[in-house]
Amino acid sequence: MIDILINGIFNFDLIGYVIYTLVVTHITIVAITLYLHRGVCHSAIEIKPALSHFFRFWLWLTTSMRTADWVAIHRKHHAKVETVEDPHSPAYHGIANVLLRGADLYHEEKNNPATIEKYSQNCPNDWVEKKIYTGKNNLGIFILFLINIALFGVVGIIIWSIQMAWTPIFAAGGINGAGHYWGYRNFNTNDDSTNMSPIAFFIGGEELHNNHHAFPTAAKFSLKPWEFDIGWMYIKIFQLVGQIKVKRLAVKTIVDNPELDLSKKIGSDLLKSKLTVITNYTKEVLKPILKYEMKKSSRHIKSLLKKSRVSLARMPHRISMQDTSRLEEIFAQCDSLKVAYNLKNKLHEILYTRNINHENFIKTLNEWCDEANGKGIAHLENFCNSLKGYKVV
Repeated sequence: MIDILINGIFNFDLIGYVIYTLVVTHITIVAITLYLHRGVCHSAIEIKPALSHFFRFWLWLTTSMRTADWVAIHRKHHAKVETVEDPHSPAYHGIANVLLRGADLYHEEKNNPATIEKYSQNCPNDWVEKKIYTGKNNLGIFILFLINIALFGVVGIIIWSIQMAWTPIFAAGGINGAGHYWGYRNFNTNDDSTNMSPIAFFIGGEELHNNHHAFPTAAKFSLKPWEFDIGWMYIKIFQLVGQIKVKRLAVKTIVDNPELDLSKKIGSDLLKSKLTVITNYTKEVLKPILKYEMKKSSRHIKSLLKKSRVSLARMPHRISMQDTSRLEEIFAQCDSLKVAYNLKNKLHEILYTRNINHENFIKTLNEWCDEANGKGIAHLENFCNSLKGYKVV
């Protein structure tokens, strides 16, 4: 009996223990990204009851997380992203704080009844949820502790400790922190979200955070040929055996040969592709003009331009007073950049105006194009022409 308590039922070598630990922690990540994130939170996929409850049970057992808590906090993150109300934004909490105290920030927000009540709609509310998972959060991880000791003895305590640290480090801290601080951006979203692919593929596809913020309700996070979403791989596997149904994917837009005019169909496709339009404007208009101004400007203005690259792509309400002062000094010397920046903000307002009918949208967009074409800037003229070629496929 003493021998079993010390060594457990299974006595693996070091490689065996490492493989087991990686497998069980990876199942936790898969449960988070498929069940909590893409399934319940964003309704991008529909998971059959058997698999859904396995994920729900596994998360209670290995993380003590309740579905409604996680979902509510994540929905609030999207609703209040990069504001003081964002539960875990590096912009307000600081990158070190989010990385090191991600789990603490989660628990602080979990204890905010207003957040849970407002953002936890459509979460499980059955007998198991009410009688076991709610109010007995720590029972699961205590049962896991006993199971690990029974299986592996003293080594089981080490494995349990790693399981307890895995989600706070890689999910709460890593995704919420690094995913809004380091990496590249495919889309000019109105936040600081980034992609960390391929260096963080082991966190279930969640490393493609900018893609997710661009299309929150899309089941597949990988959108470029070089990106790999391991979570999508699992979705396809479960789809083959009838356990998952894909409900939504990201809008796919192409820019084809331009038509003569902005038709009603093109207008509809532009509205569906508004984020792609703004992103392309940054790439095709702002960046080339910035590059041109860098070549001909004084050393001082060049220094300001380097510091203001991110600010130029942001909307005015997300620019600090210091960055605003820099831009004003730049625009006093760089008229073409000032024109392109102001037109970008106008275009954003046109695309994101709520409840606009197609006739008014086309009329307003044509007026914007007339204004842009009248500036005598080739990059603007080319972009205006390309708008007539946007198609959702």
